Amino acid sequence: MAATNAAVKFTSHRLPLLCLYLASCSNAFLLKNSRSHSIMAQEAIGLSDISSQTKGSSNLIPWRERIDVSIARSRKIRGGNYVQIATVDAITNEPRCRTVVFRGFLLSKDNQTCNTMKMITDRRSLKVEEATINKTAELVWWFAKSSEQFRVRGRVEFVSEGDDRFKQWGNLSDMAREQFYWREPGDYVPQKQVPTGGRSEIGKVLPPPDTFLLMLLHPTRVDYLRLGDNFRQIDELDGSTGQWTEKRVNP
Repeated sequence: MAATNAAVKFTSHRLPLLCLYLASCSNAFLLKNSRSHSIMAQEAIGLSDISSQTKGSSNLIPWRERIDVSIARSRKIRGGNYVQIATVDAITNEPRCRTVVFRGFLLSKDNQTCNTMKMITDRRSLKVEEATINKTAELVWWFAKSSEQFRVRGRVEFVSEGDDRFKQWGNLSDMAREQFYWREPGDYVPQKQVPTGGRSEIGKVLPPPDTFLLMLLHPTRVDYLRLGDNFRQIDELDGSTGQWTEKRVNP
């Protein structure tokens, strides 16, 4: 009987503390559960935002507008203007890919920027023969800062004269100009005597040698991919009208 009374006294003494403890646990559970639901709701909103960004035609921006923004964002990144261009060996039908430097977009006769992409090359390079025979090439440009890829397919043209070629020659660094006076590609390493910096004895830039070509890519199809939200868009040029069309496709 004494033991029973002691137990009742102990229980009644501890009951308020027990109730407080249970209430605290309940509140903690509700708070945690509430936070979980809040996080889930935020994640759902985030996914909804991404989904809304990738649906509909409102996001179909012409490729040229897209790439201009990407170029501007990567302007200060070393190597940001390096692109890969692929051709096909006319004899073996094997692909050939190399890295070249993008030199900007060509200006039209009225000094308006057009879509033609400029690069340079040596007349003795294999890509000249390959692109001359097949007439086409594909350029790949990866923008690391924005996780974007542009695959530009088009017609290749090599320019051996004219103001555009002459201006591009003058814009090269001295080291780049010297390379066009070297021996044939594939010859043994020692070089023949070349004009330092592609300049005369008085330091004036010499006229471009026959080995220097302006390489132009006239785009006809652009495949754009943005890895951040797996957005992919294809732009194609209608050869008969000269108009570009854009369409959203699955990555």
